[in-house]
Amino acid sequence: MNAEPKISKFLHSAAIRNGVPITGNFELTQNCNFSCPMCYVHESRKKEELGTETWLSLANQAKESGTLFLLLTGGEPFLRGDFEELYTAFSKMGFLISINTNGSLVEPYIPLLKKYPPFRVNVSLYAAEREKYKEFCGADKFESVVRSIEKLSDNGISLRLNSVFTSENRSQVSEIIRFSKEHNLHLKSTAYSYPQVRLGSEYGNNKARLSPLEAAECEVEADLLKFGKDAYSFKAKRLLSLADETDDVSEYRKVRCRAGRCSFWLTWDGKMHPCAMLPFPETKPLEVGFDEAWRELLQKVKEIRLPEKCSLCSRRKSCPVCAAMCFSETGSFSKTPEYTCEFFNGICRLSEEIIKDCNTKNEITADESESGEDFYEC
Repeated sequence: MNAEPKISKFLHSAAIRNGVPITGNFELTQNCNFSCPMCYVHESRKKEELGTETWLSLANQAKESGTLFLLLTGGEPFLRGDFEELYTAFSKMGFLISINTNGSLVEPYIPLLKKYPPFRVNVSLYAAEREKYKEFCGADKFESVVRSIEKLSDNGISLRLNSVFTSENRSQVSEIIRFSKEHNLHLKSTAYSYPQVRLGSEYGNNKARLSPLEAAECEVEADLLKFGKDAYSFKAKRLLSLADETDDVSEYRKVRCRAGRCSFWLTWDGKMHPCAMLPFPETKPLEVGFDEAWRELLQKVKEIRLPEKCSLCSRRKSCPVCAAMCFSETGSFSKTPEYTCEFFNGICRLSEEIIKDCNTKNEITADESESGEDFYEC
């Protein structure tokens, strides 16, 4: 699946208009059997997580409030001893379930996933060679991950690869993309790593990430390898077009993504956030109930205002800057995240050079024009 289905876009747009939490993200655990350097949630200290009955109660409340799409994530969700019980119950509730996983523990659960097919399984892949994989993830699990990927595909389970490119796996970009093409799998990747503020790091700090310009070069390189020069140039022309001067720039100071508008994130300890990368604002569904926590979050997100500088920028329509980036980079919603600015401007400059050198085909099919749907998506 290269692009989001139109029916999903329609449903999310309607949910935003009506303040319905149509998408939920359940962060079932902070524990993981890997130790990836850019991770925003996993740490070695074991902490008490929500129990089975609590997750089931929250899921029932979310369903009654209108949640349809449900992502199960972590940490590594398959580490939970009650994963089969939770997954089965969530499936019977009628959710369209996606799962984020590192893939190392999936194999025993394939019969379960065949019985109750998920909407999609997203497998993180940060290297495509055993030693590089072990070095990056801190676990010698490359073969088991590849085996799981192949068995998921063989059993007809919808599958996507996710990857984040950092200073520690920069050399693996072409190999990861080669792997995705050899296995005929869509790869969603980014060279942007959020600061690890949820783990107590300083705003703007993620030691594993590339410099803004290195990240831009990596992002463009990866997309050229994935989509080809002509398709990249075609998509870049559309995405990098200047904003209409008649735009109501005040709209660009509001949260415009789905976070806290039709989507919520429930952490492993029961707190509700707009998204994984945004620890504030925060509400407490275990204390006030799901509905009230969602209403509080909805109102708090409506009050957020992003930087004025960003709203006046000629790139405002195509720039990926969001509330989570502003807050995690600067500690404020209203301050411009300079790292993100340098990163995206670097992408723009490189893209403009490619467009100049590329004679885009006169006819590109509709399928090809959608092939870059996740350009610059973080």
